Amino acid sequence: MAVYCISYDLKSKNYDSLIQAIKSYGLWWHQSESTWFIETTQTSRQVIDNLRNFTSGLDKLIVIRVQKDWWAVGHTEEEYNWLRQRNF
Repeated sequence: MAVYCISYDLKSKNYDSLIQAIKSYGLWWHQSESTWFIETTQTSRQVIDNLRNFTSGLDKLIVIRVQKDWWAVGHTEEEYNWLRQRNF
């Protein structure tokens, strides 16, 4: 399993279908307005190829694998624990 950070800027404003596609991965955390984390066995390429089906050519989308060396501020303990509990 790997944890990926997904971030987007949707010019098409087609949020609902993209959000449902992200949630379909099962294990997810909606970190901020346009940033999500998911846990999956897929590669980043497979994730982005799937999510591109829910965006237009004007939209921006990035999928980045999260490694052990990460830091964050301003989140709840529950949010930090979501990342800490993943064995990546």
